[in-house]
Amino acid sequence: MVKKITLKRLLTRLLALVLIALTLSLGFAPLTTHSVATSSKYRQAEEKLKGIKDQLATIKSDREKLANRQKTLSGELAYLENRSEEQRKVYDEALEQKEYALEAMLMYQQGYANALSDYEEKTVQYEQRIARMYEWNQKSVFEMLITAVNLDSFFTTLRLMRIIADADEQALAELEAASALAEEMKQDAEASYEEMVRLVDEADAVLQKIKNEKALAAKQLSKLSNSLELTKQKQEQLERDKTSAERNLKAIGIEEAAKRASGATGSHYVGTGAYIWPTPGFYQVSSHFGWRAKYGRFHYGTDVMCPTGTRIVAMADGIVTYVGWPGSTYHWAYGKMVVINHYDGTQTRYGHLSGYNCHTGQKVNAGQVIGYTGNTGRSSGPHLHFEIRINGTPVNPMKYFKWVR
Repeated sequence: MVKKITLKRLLTRLLALVLIALTLSLGFAPLTTHSVATSSKYRQAEEKLKGIKDQLATIKSDREKLANRQKTLSGELAYLENRSEEQRKVYDEALEQKEYALEAMLMYQQGYANALSDYEEKTVQYEQRIARMYEWNQKSVFEMLITAVNLDSFFTTLRLMRIIADADEQALAELEAASALAEEMKQDAEASYEEMVRLVDEADAVLQKIKNEKALAAKQLSKLSNSLELTKQKQEQLERDKTSAERNLKAIGIEEAAKRASGATGSHYVGTGAYIWPTPGFYQVSSHFGWRAKYGRFHYGTDVMCPTGTRIVAMADGIVTYVGWPGSTYHWAYGKMVVINHYDGTQTRYGHLSGYNCHTGQKVNAGQVIGYTGNTGRSSGPHLHFEIRINGTPVNPMKYFKWVR
């Protein structure tokens, strides 16, 4: 009787494996049609994946728009940089011309002041001579004659007085003309200086406007760059979420295929205490805890056969203490692995993973997906290697589970 039951169980398991293999070879096509039509869990996973893809499409579009705007702003900023350099040259040239105009104005102002001073000085001298000649004119011709040395001296004096008067008048006329010219040149220089001041002010105003536009463009570009970086981070996170959701959907499909393949038997392992089975839907143990005579080494855990991408759940509540390749912390044979320390002081390890769904320091609950099965490390095919350790010492995991039908 025992042999018949054992044979029946073996045939059931063999049939289950064949059906799973057929499902996987078809690329899970049945999982997306009528075969999972009644699975709300699968539909929810599909909806979640679709939502993530929609968000990803939106964020990619937003990022492309931001990148185009960044390119435009960068071009505008480069243009303003060139304009700023050109306007700086215009401003410097205007400033230089202003300095020249100032020097010319000061020179002409000084020339005008000198001409005016000469004119005023000559005018005083002329007035003084006129006054003396007036005094002479008040004398009678007889008085002038008797005071003269001789007749020639008398006529010479009269002639000199006339010459001096004419010369003074000519000099004054020339000085007056020179003063007028100096004033005209002074006014031209002042007008030229005022024009250069205006041009400098205009050039400075344009330069300041360009500087303000540059500052605004730089500020907008900085803000845009920050937005672009945030959008990039969101996209990267959504890409990770998408990968996780795809794995989750695939894992659910695998589990449901396994359940359908197992038929009505419903045989599976259940925990007898603190732990739950780490690969829901997959219960085919390919290697047990203990000495392996074939390989000449001790096997510290239990191996469960399951396709790559099968969901792995935490066997109990705890804190994730390690996620990644072993490095120098653990033996390389584990491949990609997750380690969880549980609140009762025990530890569970999960090896040969293809991916993770947790991070170091994360608190996890029993049954929470922490990763996906694979074929990394020292592995001859896709499976999960899991261990239970108490105070660092590995114990047989199977003593915490029983087979039920």
